[in-house]
Amino acid sequence: MLNRNEWDQFHIELKQRFEDLVSWAVAHRPDHSPPLSSADFETARKEIMKLAVQDLNIGERNAKIPEPAENGPQYVNLNPAPWP
Repeated sequence: MLNRNEWDQFHIELKQRFEDLVSWAVAHRPDHSPPLSSADFETARKEIMKLAVQDLNIGERNAKIPEPAENGPQYVNLNPAPWP
């Protein structure tokens, strides 16, 4: 299991690599009309940064749910329907 320091390092490197990709894409786009800007990548930035959200307890939560071979559920609904 990863500790907090490893998650922090992952987050820092992921952010840096994404910003490098954005800079490269803005500078090397073949068609400059309309030009790209860093703001054009805001939605992608948010989605990529979701990968770096640290949840150090997820392994413990998953360990509490028995496998289907151990008479556990085959499906666990993590997104219940909203109240009508």
